[in-house]
Amino acid sequence: MLTLPALLLLAAVLATLWTAWRSWALPPFPGRFNFVAMQLSASWWATAAAIETIVPAPADKLFWAEMAWFGIVCTPSFWALFLWSYTREELAARWRLVPVTVGLLTWVAALTNDAHRLIYTAVQPISDAPGAALVYSHGLLFFVVTIYLYAFMVMSIVVTASGIHRATPAYRTHYLGFLIAMAVPWVANVGYVTGNLTLFDLDPTPFSFLLMGAVFYWLITRRRLFILLPVARDALLDAVPDPVLVLDADGRVVEANPAALALVPDGTPLGRRLADLPGLSALSPRDITLPVPLTLESDGALRSFEATRVPLTSGNGGGRAAAREVGCLLMLRDVTHRRRAEMRLEDMVRRLDLARLEAEERLVAEQEAKRALNGFLSMAAHEFKTPLAIIDGAAQLLLMDAEVKAPGMLPRLEKIRRAVRRQVNILETCLADDRLSDPAFALRRDPLELPALLRAAASAQGDAAPGRRIELELEGCPARMTGDGPMLELCVHNLLNNALKYSPPGTPVRLRAWSEDGPDGQSQLALSVADQGIGIPDSERERVFDRFFRASNTGTAAGSGVGLNMVRRIAALYGGTVTLDSRLGEGSVFTLRLPLCEEALCADRMAGMPVE
Repeated sequence: MLTLPALLLLAAVLATLWTAWRSWALPPFPGRFNFVAMQLSASWWATAAAIETIVPAPADKLFWAEMAWFGIVCTPSFWALFLWSYTREELAARWRLVPVTVGLLTWVAALTNDAHRLIYTAVQPISDAPGAALVYSHGLLFFVVTIYLYAFMVMSIVVTASGIHRATPAYRTHYLGFLIAMAVPWVANVGYVTGNLTLFDLDPTPFSFLLMGAVFYWLITRRRLFILLPVARDALLDAVPDPVLVLDADGRVVEANPAALALVPDGTPLGRRLADLPGLSALSPRDITLPVPLTLESDGALRSFEATRVPLTSGNGGGRAAAREVGCLLMLRDVTHRRRAEMRLEDMVRRLDLARLEAEERLVAEQEAKRALNGFLSMAAHEFKTPLAIIDGAAQLLLMDAEVKAPGMLPRLEKIRRAVRRQVNILETCLADDRLSDPAFALRRDPLELPALLRAAASAQGDAAPGRRIELELEGCPARMTGDGPMLELCVHNLLNNALKYSPPGTPVRLRAWSEDGPDGQSQLALSVADQGIGIPDSERERVFDRFFRASNTGTAAGSGVGLNMVRRIAALYGGTVTLDSRLGEGSVFTLRLPLCEEALCADRMAGMPVE
């Protein structure tokens, strides 16, 4: 007799068989076989329970109750195996024999119960009404199998709970859905075994497993629990622009993205060993520990790759099984553009090295030429000084005679002597510049009579510029100091010569010397030369001490741009400074400051440090 419980069970069975078929048609996911096997086992169980309610005879009801045992044993067993495979690692196929073997043995024991009474010790209808449900008294084997099944159900709860703990937040709701759905058959079975819960006087457990299957069907179709990750991984693999190959433990290609397929000109690499693929045969995946350079031909051009190996294990990061390697991911990173950039960079470095070597060679050649030129100038200066001294001596003798015999010749002879002094000053400047350019040059340490030195320098410049007036202010000037007399005299000469050259006739040039305290509290010589000349533009004051620099307003006045630079270099050797205060059109004041030190201290300052 067809009853409402039977109709509900059969309808649920049909729905479960449909979801099992749909689940098997999905892309492979971990534990798929066990999940479908659980659905089929639950359908077996529910079908037997439905027929048990339909048939009226007690013997027929008992037969279908015994037929249900195969599904009763396999359903929770396959469910536990599915959860283990999905949340931890894919189990080997041999584990499927456990629920099947135990299910078959229990099924046979149920069908032969009349001989041993180990499952049901007694069976009787609950009433005399036709088709009344049966009441079963359970034997020892029933409780043994129940404990076996409860062990699998407890294992399912533990595995799911650990999955919730280990899962990322985005997927914890899926595992929580597992746990909630799994609680339904657990509660139903415990209630039935204890006699506290039935559904239409039937065991509610098959109903609960079918309900759990419906919940997972919703997870599959609505939440896309099983197909979301594989589809996402496939899409990600296809989207990677670099070639990626998945190899099994034997080195065979089981998966490849489009970029990897394009590298194999003679067909697909799937199913072939890596050693048999052109261009990739030299790679040994197990030996790759660091990125390995590789050059392959693609689309008629050579491309550079770096091969990287990522091991694939059957585990999830824990336990002994986690260490078992089942294959590897071989990624070929395309570094063609980087390699070309590196080659261009290497070429640029080579060219820069060549340019540097050429520049160094030119520098050496220029330094040699400069040394040769300086040597020539030094030699020429020495060679010129001798005839100039002879000319000056002859002019002096002629002056002595001319005072008596030819007074009209005196101006001409004085002009000759001034010209000789100018030439001697130029030669002295050239020789001093050559000496200052020598890194080994050091200032002399001689006792100097400062007032006499300054008067002599002013007199010499006055003789070279007749009609010009040099005013000396030596009040407060130190009487003595230790230093290099010729170099100090050269500084004074250059400053006076510069002032006389660029100040108008009739205006005096003032030379002043005094002693003052320096920044360190030590006494220092201050020597200033002031003129009322053209001044120096503000924009050019920083460069006025540069070598060979001449101000833009000097016009046609003779000069080489060496004198002021030489003053600064000598001052630096002394440990002193030279400064400028100038106003355009009003004149300039150059101030030279040199330390007045004891001879021992002065020796340290005159050790010959390199100066510009």
